[in-house]
Amino acid sequence: MEATPTAPFDLQAQNLAFESASAEEIIRWSIEHFKDKICLSTSFQLGGMVLIDMLSKIDRTLPVLFIDTGFHFDETLKFRDQVLERYGINLITLKPVMERETFKLVYGNDTLYERNPTECCRINKTEPMERALKPYAARIAALRRDASLERAKIRILDERVDKVILVHPLANWTREQTKQYLKEHDVPAHPLHSKGYKTIGCSPTCCTVPVGENAPERAGRWTGTGKSECGLHLVQMRRPAQDFSI
Repeated sequence: MEATPTAPFDLQAQNLAFESASAEEIIRWSIEHFKDKICLSTSFQLGGMVLIDMLSKIDRTLPVLFIDTGFHFDETLKFRDQVLERYGINLITLKPVMERETFKLVYGNDTLYERNPTECCRINKTEPMERALKPYAARIAALRRDASLERAKIRILDERVDKVILVHPLANWTREQTKQYLKEHDVPAHPLHSKGYKTIGCSPTCCTVPVGENAPERAGRWTGTGKSECGLHLVQMRRPAQDFSI
């Protein structure tokens, strides 16, 4: 079945209107506008859980993409299963094209994250997402402007160079607002948040570590490398997926 085409809209005007709209209104508009060509991506962190809770009350059939990198904390995978059972979302688990044994064969071992974390993220995160996005015209994600300097300028609707629209319903929320929503709506939070992990990615200590309460939100990611983003949320396109089969 062919995807329903989307109608054109004024990106600048819509962004201006959305600055005073609720996150639920933004989600509803996005689903109505993009119809069967929109998805949500999540790693089940604070903002992602806000969006999942909202989505469960708006449209549970919307595809929810989760990348199983093969390096996740056990807590993340267990929490994913708990969320799926509670909310009944339409979860689609993505996998890297490179099997772990192939990964070891190509790179000598499976610790590329220590030598080249950007390449490791490309193989295990951005390429699976790029392949998964091919049928879609838009993707909803939980980015917030207050999370980091790199995210401070995101718009509620950002357009990639390939015209895919990135929808950020929580762009003008704060971390405290996000936590307050979870509390008020009895939404479960990833168990590692209570152990000092402000953001949670893959489990190697060079990728994700706990930080102090006063540390910047993304200080625990790729510590000491100068890297703060995996590449999933960049507006510019990334290199196309490669065939790593051997």
